[in-house]
Amino acid sequence: MHGAEILPKTTIDDVTTSEATDYRAVLDALAVPVYATDAEGIVTYCNAAAVAVAGREPELGKDRWCVSWQLRRPDGSPLAHDQCPMARALKEGRPIRGEELIAVRPDGTSVPLLPHPTPIFDDTGALTGAVNLLVDLSGAKDMERSSRYLAAIVESSDDAIVAKNLDGIITSWNRGAQRLFGYTAEEVIGKSITLLIPPERLSEEPGILERIRRGELVDHFETKRRRKDGTLVDISLTVSPVRDATGRIIGASKIARDITETKSAAEALAARFREQAALYRLTERVQRTKRIEEVYEATLDAIQGALNCDRASILLFDDSGTMRFVAARGLSEHYQRAVDGHSPWHTGANEPEPIFVENIDETEISRELKESIVGEGIGALGFFPLVTEGRLIGKFMTYYDRPHQFAETEIGMALTIARQLGFSIQRMRAEYARRQAEEQLRRNEANERARAAELAAIMEAVPALIWMARTPDCRVISGNNSSYEILRLPHDSNLSMSAPPGEHPTNFRVFSEGRALSPEEMPVQRAARGEEVQNFEQEIRFDDGSSRHIFGNATPLRDVTGEVVGAVAAAVDITGRKQAEEALQESERRLQLALDAGHMGAWEWNLETGEVIWSPGLEALHRIEPGSFGGTLADFKRDVHPDDLPLIEREMARAIEAEGDYHVVYRAQFPDGAIRWIEAFGQLSPRNGPKRRLIGVCMDITERREAEAQRNLLVAELSHRVKNTLAIVGSIARQTFSTNPDATAAHRSFDARIRALAQTHTRLAEASWSGVSLKTVLFDELAPYQDDGRTNVTLAGPPAMLPPKHALTLGMAAHELATNAAKHGALSVKSGKVDIEWMIDVASERLRICWSETGGPAVVAPKHNGFGRLLLERVLASDLGGEVHLEFAPQGLVCTIDVPYPRGAPG
Repeated sequence: MHGAEILPKTTIDDVTTSEATDYRAVLDALAVPVYATDAEGIVTYCNAAAVAVAGREPELGKDRWCVSWQLRRPDGSPLAHDQCPMARALKEGRPIRGEELIAVRPDGTSVPLLPHPTPIFDDTGALTGAVNLLVDLSGAKDMERSSRYLAAIVESSDDAIVAKNLDGIITSWNRGAQRLFGYTAEEVIGKSITLLIPPERLSEEPGILERIRRGELVDHFETKRRRKDGTLVDISLTVSPVRDATGRIIGASKIARDITETKSAAEALAARFREQAALYRLTERVQRTKRIEEVYEATLDAIQGALNCDRASILLFDDSGTMRFVAARGLSEHYQRAVDGHSPWHTGANEPEPIFVENIDETEISRELKESIVGEGIGALGFFPLVTEGRLIGKFMTYYDRPHQFAETEIGMALTIARQLGFSIQRMRAEYARRQAEEQLRRNEANERARAAELAAIMEAVPALIWMARTPDCRVISGNNSSYEILRLPHDSNLSMSAPPGEHPTNFRVFSEGRALSPEEMPVQRAARGEEVQNFEQEIRFDDGSSRHIFGNATPLRDVTGEVVGAVAAAVDITGRKQAEEALQESERRLQLALDAGHMGAWEWNLETGEVIWSPGLEALHRIEPGSFGGTLADFKRDVHPDDLPLIEREMARAIEAEGDYHVVYRAQFPDGAIRWIEAFGQLSPRNGPKRRLIGVCMDITERREAEAQRNLLVAELSHRVKNTLAIVGSIARQTFSTNPDATAAHRSFDARIRALAQTHTRLAEASWSGVSLKTVLFDELAPYQDDGRTNVTLAGPPAMLPPKHALTLGMAAHELATNAAKHGALSVKSGKVDIEWMIDVASERLRICWSETGGPAVVAPKHNGFGRLLLERVLASDLGGEVHLEFAPQGLVCTIDVPYPRGAPG
């Protein structure tokens, strides 16, 4: 179509054809849709932009009112073409503005349009047509939808989104900001953003605004802001510049995200890392440490590092069961002294649980203790028990300067540290005990070496007999000096009867109960086989006919594994001394049992009031009913033996005056006449000052006194007997060998006399040296000479028990008479007979014995005195103060012996 055809007629009349062509070129080139109609609404022109918007090529000269295929209102309802804004502009002769519509294309798509129809009139005012400029609202609509969508996002966001201008004045405020900060939009819009900033962080805002003015993005800035209720909240800020259409920065948009939980989680994670690192360092340090103090230091580091407490301490029970500080961090000496000994648990506590004081001001404890804690600046504290092998040994404590809530993770970590500390303490204690044991072992070994040397010296010095085999086969046995001397062997010779021929001793044999022992039966050999040989009694018989009796023990020697590597035996040949020792030990044992049974009592004398207090044990010791003691010093003195009372009063006065100890031994005399020895110990308490008291104990020592007397008597008696026996043996030896030129005969005579003496000793030993009857002594000496019918010897007389001295002397006398009768007298022939009679003169305390021989060879008085007669006359006279009369009658010897018989002799 020609360009003139699309312009109103008045315009065509006014322009040339070339100008009209130029107008059309301009309209065709416009990117804005434009079309024109005549006065009837017939479309006469449409540019390419309008075709693109309509989605169709309109039929010029045919289509009416609009170039679109179909029209709809903004609400989606259909709009007829003759009612569209272009039709109304033509019909009403006026421009129509601001009415949007939707053009529907043939392909079903649509586009929102804002038409601007304008009617055209000629010079006469007649309507000649209209032109319509269409504004494509697609971009604007998309922008509007985006704006609404973004606004909805902003409004519904959980994050706080706030806009402000460059002066920091709030211009927008979403619901997220209201939730986060507590203010409504009405309360904050138009106010300064500093409303939300804590005073200590006000300096942050100028720096943020300065960066915004420079166009910078402030991303993930972590800080704290204040809520409406005054509480602080951890947030992460992202602040972006806001620009106008020209790109000028006019404000800022802030997105504030609550990072409290994130930060708490991060802090918790960091705490876990810190705890684990502290625990790792603790484990590593305590494994390397050698000193308990280093364990304490490492643990305090771990406690403060893992539990983030301000102070810490470690306390352990001492030997008295009191909880004591062993290490502390950040606590004053004054505070430690003030709370020393305080503990919520005792040593026997079963499965103790941790205890937490989260706010000391709200805790109900003693005023003094609270004042000490508050005075130290402590706001909260925790008690964590230390348990090893099921036993409470102490605790560690955490202290916080402000009230503190103990979290479960914190408690778990604290208990882990407590277990590690408890284990380390136990390990260090065990290590200390091990070192102590090793040191003690070294000392013991040194002591044992010294003791071994001492024992070696003692072995050589003691008169006891000691034999030792260092191999189980006992092929070699050595001994001490005494052992070689008793066996009559050279020193360093082999004492073993198990030695090979040519090495073992041959000068003696060993008998037990009259039976010769084989080498395997010897005590040392038995002990080398692992047997404990206790209290063996043996007789050593030498080739010369002499013998020695020994009494001893043998025991195995074992190595560290318990394997037998040898044996040792020790023996003595003094039976009497051993018996005395055993009697003394038994007496002391009985005394100890008596003491242990409670024969002791406590007392207390108040020097100010005169009151005396006795324990029930002391009342029992004094044989009075419990609680019946009168409570005065006079009541005590009433039981004291009158002869001992001055001693007690003197010792009491001395102890009081000297402020020293009180000790006295006295006799207590009871109403039943019984007298008991009492030993008292006491001490003045206090030694000076008021309210002095004499306090002590008493014990019944009657049995001990008696035992001591008996022991002294036994020792004296034993010494006397040994001396007498040695004197008798010496005398027998001298007389036997000096009066008999025949050495063999003298030797036999000496052996017989020694056996007679030994026989009497045996009888006395069997009676524990309490005495032996005269009849037994005589019977023993004459028994070998009795005939089968026992008619050649008669004994007659009253029972007469002889003391040891009498028994030995009269036994020797009987031996001499029996030997003489067997050699020369009545017992030398079958028809001979010996009659022995005795009597006791009680009035004169004399024992008279008459020995009469008949039926033997005729008696001839000897021309000189032999040893037998000498022993009878001199020994009986010197030892017993007796008299001997010998009558050598032809029909037989008559010997009369008259000796003192002590009053009270058993019999």
